[in-house]
Amino acid sequence: PSTMNTDRNIEKKITGLLSRMTLEEKMGQMTLVSSSNVPEDEQFSEALRKGHIGSVINEVDPARVNAFQKIAVEESRLGIPLIVGRDVIHGFKTIFPIPLGLAATFNPALVEQGARAAAVEATSAGVRWTFSPMLDVSRDPRWGRIAEGFGEDTYLTSVMGVAMISGYQGSDPGDPTSLAACVKHFVGYGAAEGGRDYNSTYLSERVLRNVYLPPFLAGIQAGAMTLMTSFNDNDGVPMTGNRFLVRDLLRDEWNFRGLVVSDWASVNEMIPHGFASDQAQAARLALETGVDMDMMSFAYITQLGKLVEEGAVYEKLIDEAVRNILRIKFQLGLFDNPYVQEDLHKEMFYNPDHMELSRQSAVQSAVLLSNDGILPLDAHKFRSVLVTGPMAN
Repeated sequence: PSTMNTDRNIEKKITGLLSRMTLEEKMGQMTLVSSSNVPEDEQFSEALRKGHIGSVINEVDPARVNAFQKIAVEESRLGIPLIVGRDVIHGFKTIFPIPLGLAATFNPALVEQGARAAAVEATSAGVRWTFSPMLDVSRDPRWGRIAEGFGEDTYLTSVMGVAMISGYQGSDPGDPTSLAACVKHFVGYGAAEGGRDYNSTYLSERVLRNVYLPPFLAGIQAGAMTLMTSFNDNDGVPMTGNRFLVRDLLRDEWNFRGLVVSDWASVNEMIPHGFASDQAQAARLALETGVDMDMMSFAYITQLGKLVEEGAVYEKLIDEAVRNILRIKFQLGLFDNPYVQEDLHKEMFYNPDHMELSRQSAVQSAVLLSNDGILPLDAHKFRSVLVTGPMAN
């Protein structure tokens, strides 16, 4: 990492870069696109070349990552590198127990080591940003995403979340193996009515502050670089448009200076929530709320230019968002070295040390639900034991 990437130097560099950027290039930095959802490579490449895309998700081929970075860095006007993100939830190639299983280990040191292993593998493929850990306290087993979090306990969720953040990011974000963490889903997503995904929540401020917010505060205090807003509304206000929780509490009260990203198309989702009448209003509300980056709604790239022209939004809010995005790119050292060594992953995937960590995690995550006197097995009583199932070997 560059020794010049101190906080003061980074802010000076960002200010200089912002002064040279067109509004369209700023909107591009605020746009996160899945490479698997673009119909043609040439169309995607041209968007990179014009600065219409600032970050990419779901690309795990290091050769393609480098190809995309080459266009962004060497063929665009300002040469701003991409951040490549991925849902690295419980391991990358070497698979670990699901987070709910990791919580059952009650061993944050082991969880941190597992996250570090995942970071080493993911970054060797060019991925520098994970949408993890999920810090949704969830107490309704009907909710389909309960496995991605650490369960029902606020304190345990906080401790395990901090462990994963420390493992992902390491001690130096500029290190090539540092994987930027993203605490999600802010906030209350695990309390969706009836356990139905995307559904509404009705959580008082007292319940939010006592149960659902503490893991996020712990994650931010541990240095989480990014945060994701959730799909749900709380008492009729979608999180991607919730100014009280995102701008007043997260930004002002907690002083979070990291990047805030929407969940997949959650800017557009404010329309079926009945909170925004159209995409233009959704884009304005998300920006005013403090959402820096739009994931797969294409609302910022298509609407903000017109809104600025009409005087409906202030460009200083766009500058604020782009500053938060560029800061992460500088902190990760992407301006110094945006590329990945294309054969590095061969040494990192399924590394024996990672496999052993996975085995230890699996053993420690095992939970005995009931014991009818069978365990421990009596070697004198049982002559043979049948081991069956797809993982029997």
